[in-house]
Amino acid sequence: QGNFGNWQQMVGDQTGDDVFSGQDTGAQNSQDGNSYVYSCKHCNMFQTYLIDEIIEHGKTCKSMPRPNAYRCKFVCFMCNYGTYLPVEIRAHIFGHTGEKPYKCSLCSYACTRNFHLIAHMRNKHAGEN
Repeated sequence: QGNFGNWQQMVGDQTGDDVFSGQDTGAQNSQDGNSYVYSCKHCNMFQTYLIDEIIEHGKTCKSMPRPNAYRCKFVCFMCNYGTYLPVEIRAHIFGHTGEKPYKCSLCSYACTRNFHLIAHMRNKHAGEN
């Protein structure tokens, strides 16, 4: 697995700005406010509203750093993080954008990974429904 570098580089707010440095992360809200525009910082030639497309682009972008092609099948569109697992790159990207797509139907809890939501439901809402 790759690494995040440091926490400050990894965390971003919903405007696409890194909350600690003020730098643009390449993820921006669209006009409808529900989607992000993902822009590849490595090649500056690829944009999409779909996370699956930016993840797929990360497999083939010639401008992305790829220290070990076997261990880093997926590379982040805006930093040097790489991993072999698609679930890991997806959660990493959510860290950049601040997106939390897995939402609890019983409270305001939201998270970046489905298994965190399952654990939340088991620990906080066991027996509720």
